[in-house]
Amino acid sequence: MLLTARLPSLVEPAGADQSLYAYVGQRINAGDVAYRDAWDQKPPAIHFIYAALWRVWPHDEVVAAADLVAAGTVAWLLVVLGTRTFGSSTGFLSAGVFLALGNPAIQRLGGVRVRAQCETFVAVAVTAALVILASRTRRPAHVVLAGVFLGLAFWLKYNAGIYVVPALALAVSRNGSGLGTLGLGRDAETRPELEPRVSRLKPVVGLLGTGFALVSVAFLSYFAAHGALTDLGLATISYNLQYSSETYTGFRGVLDYLTFPLDRAKLDLLWYLAGIGGVVLLLTQRRNPYAWVALAWIAAACVSIAVNGARNLPQYFVQAHPALAFTAGAGWPLLVRRGTPTVARAALLVLLAAGLWKVGDEPARFRLGGLPEAVRNTWFDLHYARGRMTRAVYLARFQQQAEIKYVPLASEQLTTRVRAETSAHERILVFGLAASVYVDGPRQSASRFFWSRPVVVEFGRGRPDYGSAGLLQDLRRTPPALIALQKHWGDPGPRDFFMNNPPLRGWLESGYILEEDAPEFAIWRRR
Repeated sequence: MLLTARLPSLVEPAGADQSLYAYVGQRINAGDVAYRDAWDQKPPAIHFIYAALWRVWPHDEVVAAADLVAAGTVAWLLVVLGTRTFGSSTGFLSAGVFLALGNPAIQRLGGVRVRAQCETFVAVAVTAALVILASRTRRPAHVVLAGVFLGLAFWLKYNAGIYVVPALALAVSRNGSGLGTLGLGRDAETRPELEPRVSRLKPVVGLLGTGFALVSVAFLSYFAAHGALTDLGLATISYNLQYSSETYTGFRGVLDYLTFPLDRAKLDLLWYLAGIGGVVLLLTQRRNPYAWVALAWIAAACVSIAVNGARNLPQYFVQAHPALAFTAGAGWPLLVRRGTPTVARAALLVLLAAGLWKVGDEPARFRLGGLPEAVRNTWFDLHYARGRMTRAVYLARFQQQAEIKYVPLASEQLTTRVRAETSAHERILVFGLAASVYVDGPRQSASRFFWSRPVVVEFGRGRPDYGSAGLLQDLRRTPPALIALQKHWGDPGPRDFFMNNPPLRGWLESGYILEEDAPEFAIWRRR
C-alpha cells in the first residue's frame, strides 16, 4: 500500500537534473561519449542508467517509474537485511518507515528534484551490498558481488566510496559471519571470537576490492578506448572539487555544516526517528555488532552528504534513507519489548508525539513530519492523472518558485516551438538549465556544453576547449538553427552572461536575430 501510494507520481515531469542525465543517455545511445560529446559533472554510472532507461521507455515518465522500482527494491532489501540481523520485525518495520517517510512527495513540488537521482541508485547499491554481506551462507563470490555493488555506488557518486566502512563492519561482525562463512575453515566459523578482527578483515578487503576493481576497470577502459579520460577527470573530479569548495568558507565552515544531522532531525521525521533509534542502540546494544553497523552506515551517509557541499540540496539526503530507516526499525522496538520499564514506554510515546507535532517545515500547528504535504502532492498528481486539469495548469504548479530554476512549463512550450520550427537533423542551443528541450525535442545540442553553468563559471579557462571560448568554438563548428537563452538561473543569469561576453555576443548578433523575448527565454533564429 505504501508503495502504491507513489503511483500518481508517474505523471510528473522529469526534474532539471534528470533531464541532464537523460540527454547524456540519449547521446550514449546514439554512439557519443559522455564528457567528450555531452558534458556533465556527475560520474558516468548515472548516464548509463539513463541510457538504459530511455531504451526501455523513452518518455519523462520513466524517471518516476525508475524511482518507484528503486524504492520497492530498497524496501525488499531492508526486509531481508533486518531479518538477517535484528529479526524479521526489524526488517518489515524498516521497510515501512522507509516507504512512508522516504517518499519524495513529502518534498516541495512533489519531489520532482529528488526522484531517480544519483543518490537514489546509490541507496539501492549500498543496501544490496550489505544484504549480501549479512548472509550466513555467503561465499567468496558473494563478497566479490558486494564489491561490485559498492563499485557501482562509487561510480554514481565518488563520495559514496565511504560506504565501504559499514560494509567492512558488517563483513567482520562476529554474529554476521567471519572467515568460516567464506569457506575458509570450520575453526573460524565455530570460534570467531578467538580470531583478531584484523586477520578476518584482510580476505574480505581483497574480495570486496576485486569486485570494486571489476567495475572501475570497465569504466576506465571504456573512456580510455574513446580518448575521454581527461574529460572524465576534469568533469567529475576537478569541477566537483571546485563546486564543493564554493560552499565552504574555511575549516570553520566545514565544522559548522557537520551539525546538519541535528538540523535535519528538526525538519525530517525520518532523521528524527533514526536519531532516537540510534541512541537506543548505543545505550542498550553496545555488545551487538549489528548496532555498530547501523551507526556506521548513518555516519558514512553523513560524511558522503557533507562531501557534496553545504548547499543542502534535497537529493543529497536521499542516500541516507535506508540507513535511517534501518536504524529506526532496529532501535524503536527495543522501547516496547517485554520487560521494558513503564517509564521507558511513556518516554517513547512522548518522543513520538513530539516528533509528529513539531518535526517538519510546514507552517502548521501539527506538522506530522510532512505527511500532509505528501498527501496534497499525491492528490494533485492524481487529480491531473484523472484528467481534471489541463497540462498547462499542472506544469505551472512546479514553476512557482521565488528563484526560478526549474521551468517545466516554459521548457515544454519551447519544445513545441523547436519541433515546429526546426528539423530533426538541425542542432539547437538551450543555454541555461532546460535540457528537457533537447530530450523531448528530440534535438542535439550544438555544443557539448548543453547547459550553462560550467561555461558561466568559466570552468577550465585557459584550455581551448573549455569555458566560454570552448562554447564559442563548438558554436562556430556546428551553428545551431535556434538559440534559447534562459533568463532566470543563477547570478549572472545565462542570458546576461552570454550577452555580456563580447565574443559570444558578437558571434550571436552577426548571424542571428532576436525572434522573441519571452518571460523565461530569449529566442534567437539564424538569419
